[in-house]
Amino acid sequence: MTIQLDTPRNAVTIGRPGFQVAIAGDAVAQTFPIVVRRETLRDAQRARSLLRAGTHDQANFVVALEVEVAIAPHAASARAAVAQAGAATDNSETIRYVGTTHGLITLLRDVYAAEVADAVILVPIDGSATDRRIREQVLPVFADVRHRVA
Repeated sequence: MTIQLDTPRNAVTIGRPGFQVAIAGDAVAQTFPIVVRRETLRDAQRARSLLRAGTHDQANFVVALEVEVAIAPHAASARAAVAQAGAATDNSETIRYVGTTHGLITLLRDVYAAEVADAVILVPIDGSATDRRIREQVLPVFADVRHRVA
């Protein structure tokens, strides 16, 4: 549970920060002080746990996870877009999701619920097609999550 009051910035809050989703390069993404890049969700979860262990103000300590993304109406279309973009081989040191918008939304919810990360920075693999889908179909789903009690 998160309790946030209109208190000075040096006050200690209780809980964890509200979930945030941003696209790489956007202003919101640049506000996250700690960005984790890991090959698996389990590794990211361990990294977040270790980073947060030393802080006394858990609700204001955000650890963001970078995820490479390609989304399309059908998973096969997303895979084809990644192959066409020349990014078919996964040589990355970060998590990659290739599939549908619905699947990405589910993954993002699971990332927060399992305490893998407090925020996610999405990096479109195939360029503007995924960027547009994220802005139109994913970000609105999470737009008001920051203001909810977790």
